[in-house]
Amino acid sequence: MPRKTPVAALRPPRAPGRPVAAARIDQRERMLDAALALFAERGVAATPLRAIASAAQVTPALMHYYFAGKDALVDTLLAERVGPFLAISVAPLRAPLPSPRATLRKFLETHMRNIAAHPWMPRLMAREVLSEGGTLRARVQAQFGNLLAPAVVGLISAGQRRGEIRDDLDPLLIALSLISLAVFPFAAAPVWRGAAKSVATRLPGDDELIAHTLALFDSALEKPHAKPKR
Repeated sequence: MPRKTPVAALRPPRAPGRPVAAARIDQRERMLDAALALFAERGVAATPLRAIASAAQVTPALMHYYFAGKDALVDTLLAERVGPFLAISVAPLRAPLPSPRATLRKFLETHMRNIAAHPWMPRLMAREVLSEGGTLRARVQAQFGNLLAPAVVGLISAGQRRGEIRDDLDPLLIALSLISLAVFPFAAAPVWRGAAKSVATRLPGDDELIAHTLALFDSALEKPHAKPKR
């Protein structure tokens, strides 16, 4: 009686490379990466799904398989990319230190390091949140702005009452200056780095930029020294 061939031996060998599930995850992440880059460059309204598919090196049909349309893609980006980014930045505000000033400093550093690790964020915010008619303005404001402004202004006011922060400046304007210090160098990096090449032999890196901003924070909020008498 002939011997039976084991079932395992009848199966074709698995193709080399990663499993199909891993490949699908990689494709999906490439699509999200491409969408972020193009939205930051062109804006949400001006970027069709076909352009994102081309940038991600997938077919338009595969884009529609994962995301039924642009609205679904934007929802996914907000949930999986923008939301986690914002959560990291506001974490120091949700768990304040005993010192309001120390909490502000930790928030400033955390937010800047977060932006440095995600360079698409300031460009996306400038185009889709700060610009009139930006697609993401209302949703990001609801997730981030409604916490950020009251928390930062409240910390500044508390620091002024405790004598940690100079009290001759308006808390709202201090908050605006701090956010500008944190975000503008990254949002305008292509411009200022290009212009600086004509006057500097070496451009500062992200760590130097953050250290410089924190030094400004430390000095700018000190109580002003008494003016010398003339």
